[in-house]
Amino acid sequence: MISIIVPVYNTKAYLHRCVESILAQTYPDYEVLLVDDGSTDGSGAFCDNYAVRDPRFRVIHKPNGGLTSARNAGLAEARGEWIAHVDSDDYLDPTMLEQLLAKAVEQDADVVTAEFKFVTDGAETAYRTFDWGNENDKTQALNLFINSVWTTVWGSIAKRSLYTEHHLQSPPSVSCCEDFHLMVRLCYFARKVAHVCLPLYYYWQHGCSIMHNLSKKTEADEQWVYQDIVRFFREQGVYPQYRRSMCWRMLKGTQELVLSHKTWRQFRETLPEKKHYIMDCPYINPKLKLNMWCLTHHLSFISWCMLQLRAAKRLVSRDS
Repeated sequence: MISIIVPVYNTKAYLHRCVESILAQTYPDYEVLLVDDGSTDGSGAFCDNYAVRDPRFRVIHKPNGGLTSARNAGLAEARGEWIAHVDSDDYLDPTMLEQLLAKAVEQDADVVTAEFKFVTDGAETAYRTFDWGNENDKTQALNLFINSVWTTVWGSIAKRSLYTEHHLQSPPSVSCCEDFHLMVRLCYFARKVAHVCLPLYYYWQHGCSIMHNLSKKTEADEQWVYQDIVRFFREQGVYPQYRRSMCWRMLKGTQELVLSHKTWRQFRETLPEKKHYIMDCPYINPKLKLNMWCLTHHLSFISWCMLQLRAAKRLVSRDS
């Protein structure tokens, strides 16, 4: 019934906890695709041991290609009616699959999401991802999803037919916002999306994760993802319904470009219509909003002065 895709790359220290949480599921009708993405720490052999022990486990060994490559490899081999993605350093509540599937049946939904918990050494913190609002109004629900902070593909299930009928997969070579890229499309094509208001997924926080190692590459990936979703909405003829939400996301994704005059032009030229939504954007602080507004309304001199003032304050703070 459910294909669980688990990309594995050098996570031997956490993999046992992840796999055991899958084995502990109260809903037993699943297969697990452990995708060994060229691990060098023995994770691949660890995966093979589970495949020997339980026929529901299959292992795919492949050269290292990154998270999206591993997910796509698992998706190509999946046989279940539903797809679930689990990162190999995270783990699940024992009832997660059962509760997500029950909600899907109850609501006749094609996608079902759940809350999650941040997990660090010795601590768990529940996090409410978002409120889908009126689930029967897909446009409203998808706008609420786009405007939420955590737009992850893990902690959810989606009909495999959504992937196959619409040729959906994670974008290759993207290391940031790849979940958002995929989930927007899944939710758009779904007849209905439902939500379980319980934290059923445990998101492990550690220093090696992508979210703790942001870079110019991840910034560029984020901007590309937002531009590609805008392109997708335009192709579907529905961009006006999502313009504000996507402009807000782009303002968030390009805010670092405002902090150097060398990247001002790039900021202005990346989805230019975002300038109309600067002042009501919920992601940007007031000072940065003013800087953005000046940059996009022929008042770059004020933006320059603001940068000089910012640099002077940082210098004084460093010296003191």
